Amino acid sequence: MKQFEADLHIHTALSPCALEEMTPRSIVRQALYEHLDMIAICDHNTAGNAAAVKQAAGNALAVVAGIEITTAEEVHALGLFPDAESAECVGEIVRATLPDLSRRAKNFPEQTLLNAEDEVVGAETKMLGAASSLTLSDAVALIKRHGGLAIASHVDRPSFSVPSQLGLFPEGVAFDAIEISPIGLEEKRHRIFDRLGLPMLVSSDSHFLSDIGCGLSMLRMREPVFSELALALRGVGGRRCRIA
Repeated sequence: MKQFEADLHIHTALSPCALEEMTPRSIVRQALYEHLDMIAICDHNTAGNAAAVKQAAGNALAVVAGIEITTAEEVHALGLFPDAESAECVGEIVRATLPDLSRRAKNFPEQTLLNAEDEVVGAETKMLGAASSLTLSDAVALIKRHGGLAIASHVDRPSFSVPSQLGLFPEGVAFDAIEISPIGLEEKRHRIFDRLGLPMLVSSDSHFLSDIGCGLSMLRMREPVFSELALALRGVGGRRCRIA
């Protein structure tokens, strides 16, 4: 077993709230500069740039394809997947529930689709920052149906988290882990959630390059791949996850 440093919540320029600098090659370069072993690409309501980041990384960095779904309750839920195709399939289902960008939304940020060479190949025409019509239960079930891991995003934050929107963790919603923000870890807010008995991750939720790696999860596993990540969250065979 080895220990790997992971930042499992990074946005690209496809997310309307992320900077244009969040291109595949730039993300990979910054992650390597921060000595990360594994990252996950989790744009809002889409997985459209995940494959490009994986291709840009090649064998230099493990990249997990993911998505951050905004549910009908305006809860953010991460889905991490074994391959980009599964993430993209979920993304298309979520996308179908989103409103179209209005022609009058002239000041709406660009939602840029990129290839592995950082070339613009298109722009998303749905409002990725909007809430989908999927309930939290529906979103987690969708993630699971496509072989993904369901993670409650930044549960310690006062907005867009399960506690802030619902007041509690609903029974029957089978999260694989919860995510704590870096400032939440620093302020020891993670202790509030010990009673849930769920694995905890700390991720940067990066929307600009300088934030990549500011939140880390330490993963003890055989290699930095999705299947080992899933086992680490379950604590199988000496694998484990701890928050740095």
